[in-house]
Amino acid sequence: MNVRVDAKFPEGNVAAVRMQQDASIAYIYFTANPCGRSEALWFYFRITNTAPDSPHPESLTLVLEFVSNLTGCDDPSHLYPVFRGEGQGWNRVRSGIVTKVGGNRSVSWTIPYPASSTEFAFCYPYGRSEIKTLLQKSKGYWSTEKIGISQSGRFIERISNRTDPSSLPGIYLIARQRAGETPGSWVLDGILQHFSRTNESRILIWSVPLADIGGIERGQYGRGDAYTDLDQAWESPPLRYEVRAMQSDLVAWQTHAKPCLVLDIQAANGTENKGVYCYLPRTDSPEPAIRDAEKWANVIHTALGSEYAAENFKCAREVHIQTCGMPLDEYVRQRMSISALTLCVPYASCGKTMLAPKQYREMGRRIARAILQRITT
Repeated sequence: MNVRVDAKFPEGNVAAVRMQQDASIAYIYFTANPCGRSEALWFYFRITNTAPDSPHPESLTLVLEFVSNLTGCDDPSHLYPVFRGEGQGWNRVRSGIVTKVGGNRSVSWTIPYPASSTEFAFCYPYGRSEIKTLLQKSKGYWSTEKIGISQSGRFIERISNRTDPSSLPGIYLIARQRAGETPGSWVLDGILQHFSRTNESRILIWSVPLADIGGIERGQYGRGDAYTDLDQAWESPPLRYEVRAMQSDLVAWQTHAKPCLVLDIQAANGTENKGVYCYLPRTDSPEPAIRDAEKWANVIHTALGSEYAAENFKCAREVHIQTCGMPLDEYVRQRMSISALTLCVPYASCGKTMLAPKQYREMGRRIARAILQRITT
């Protein structure tokens, strides 16, 4: 079989690769690499045709194995990875074929046999190159600043529309506390694009779009315990060095504006497809920041509409594990007395609406308009 599979590039991830071919069908079996952690879901790899002039099948079947072990993949029929040929755009696969042998389930999809190379990923990748494109399109609206380094020594960057102290209302936006949760990045991309295209000057906007930059570039999923998952590491002192950098930056943001909202955009579980939902505090506390968080949830729910929002939009968090740090939204509300909200975005679909960058960005534009309307009216 004249193909090579590799994930030796930023964001790359694959494990347990094996190949099989008969006269008419070629198969590649694989699974997501946990990268030494307790959970796995993200994969992203390249398939290269090493003998493009030799005869080969017209199609290639990719078989994702051990699906039952992947986080949140309760219904494998709702898995829709993405692929792109060399020099082409990304496309979602069609529905896969679910197979169960013993206690293990697998899902297979068929794609065109690579003429030269094809990339295959759990969802649309988003990394430094997409941030570079976002900045170029903003025509100087956004500036970047290094706010610290990751535990692996990579720079953590913040995007902002201004850094001088002001009396403007302020928002702070974060994505990718869990490295493999790329839907959050695409929604944030839509928010930031809207602000730059409208040249918004009525609010101060600070954003960390690639929070776990080390995990992102090493192809990790990033969900699990406090030593893997940034959103379980918000404590005083923090349990991850990246969180320390963002905590310091939040304090700086707080002194540069009138804080209105901290919004953390994550991804839903692997096969959840009922729409975007948010986490609200687990308590009925009368604290103003908690009451205001529910108002923000109502505003964003209305903005997303039935096309993108889950019917059960406001959800309580899972039981807090005392050995871990608290999540970002709880930290901001309890320690900084600022309203904070966490959104969870599906990987593949909101009901019958399949999601591509266009749809993710549309969610972001709706959220941006809703934020502006509440703050400026």
